[in-house]
Amino acid sequence: MAVLVGIYLVQGDLFEIVRDGGTLWTGTWTLFRSPWMNRADWEALTSGETAACFDSPELAMQAGEEEGVAFARELQGDDGLEPMTWAPVPVTSSVPLKRACGGGRH
Repeated sequence: MAVLVGIYLVQGDLFEIVRDGGTLWTGTWTLFRSPWMNRADWEALTSGETAACFDSPELAMQAGEEEGVAFARELQGDDGLEPMTWAPVPVTSSVPLKRACGGGRH
């Protein structure tokens, strides 16, 4: 799923981590912008990963999206921007993720 936050599109995702026979998930997000402001063409600007791992994929996905939304709000200097549901961007190129999941578990 993707959400529009002001001029940025945030697309959340997740991936599975298997450790010691158990499965955890971490949330990720990618921040896109529309270079021609037409909201049809998008280019990836940056991405991130939640610092914590989660016991369910739903929690990981939600956390990833929330972090991406918070980052988009921060970039625009407006904590009041409300995310609007938007069509996901087809994945053609990605921005390298910085692996952060190593500590906490939720």
